[in-house]
Amino acid sequence: MCRPDTETAATATAAASAAAASAEYGAQSDSDQYPDGIEAAGTDEDEEGEFSLDEVDLADDISITSSVYAHTWKNGRRYHKFRHGRYPLPNDEREQTREDMLHAMMMEATDGRLFFAPIVEHPQKILDLGTGTGIWAIEVANEYPGAEVTGLDLSPIQPVWLPPNLSFLVDDIEDTWLAGDNIDFVHLRNMVPILKSPVGLLRNIYDNLKPGGWVELQDVDGEVHCDDGTVPPNWPLSKFCDLLVEAFGAFGTDAHAASAGRRYLEEAGFVNIRHHALKLPYGPWPKDKTLRVIGAYYRICCEEMFPVVGAVHFPMLGWSREETEVLFALCRAAMRDPKVHAYGKMHCWSGQRPPEA
Repeated sequence: MCRPDTETAATATAAASAAAASAEYGAQSDSDQYPDGIEAAGTDEDEEGEFSLDEVDLADDISITSSVYAHTWKNGRRYHKFRHGRYPLPNDEREQTREDMLHAMMMEATDGRLFFAPIVEHPQKILDLGTGTGIWAIEVANEYPGAEVTGLDLSPIQPVWLPPNLSFLVDDIEDTWLAGDNIDFVHLRNMVPILKSPVGLLRNIYDNLKPGGWVELQDVDGEVHCDDGTVPPNWPLSKFCDLLVEAFGAFGTDAHAASAGRRYLEEAGFVNIRHHALKLPYGPWPKDKTLRVIGAYYRICCEEMFPVVGAVHFPMLGWSREETEVLFALCRAAMRDPKVHAYGKMHCWSGQRPPEA
């Protein structure tokens, strides 16, 4: 099992949230977190006074022998070399910290739920595709000690201290599948927008699931949303999102793919499709305290995303380093304007392989 003294701050946050959550993991179709809009906090409320994330270090104990697999470097950031260029984001400690912070944010946004799919009570085999730091897989393995849990990723950046029912493999999830046909549940987070063929992958998943098994996709749709019209024309973050669509397209992927989850699942043959939409504020502007924490996490994660895409994606679009830095500075300032009540949206799509007749 994981050693208690090596839990990351993100894991601790998730555990605290999960303890307060309902044990019922059922889902509702097409539900939306805060469907009537998010109430903004008053201007006299101190956004930094309630909590501070500036000193959170979420990757202290992520360790693996770095010589096992080769890496390459670009603009001071480390990238995996296996299937080089397949996943155009870094795998260094800074990116690992961002991934773990996103997980902590998701635990706040979902009230401690690791997934929404109504899977069987005692699953035997679970896959986490694009596992990253492995934090989701670790928590699921602890939640279901009787299940065989496997995390797959292109980068060997996962911890060495693991639950006994968890293993990690280095592989390309869009390559040929040899996993068998007895999987109960497959999970993907922040993966669909970087897939070359989402439907092709989902068909592979379908073929390897047990009849009645489930898959769940959790992805941000890459758009700026607002319920009260406070986003001004030409808002810098809106421009950034538009450019991100263009940049992802250069890799043959779709930054807006999260919105198409239902279509992808239907084309792959899945039924009983369910949808949850989670609002992720660009900063701690909401009045609701949980949303303020989510917003604080999300703003930091967005800011950490800027240099990531600035190193590879924006040069492909012909942007100079100076032009890129100016845009990112404008985006950081924009997310600190409490008068703009903008948010991103996380789409959680789950689908079931039809049970046998």
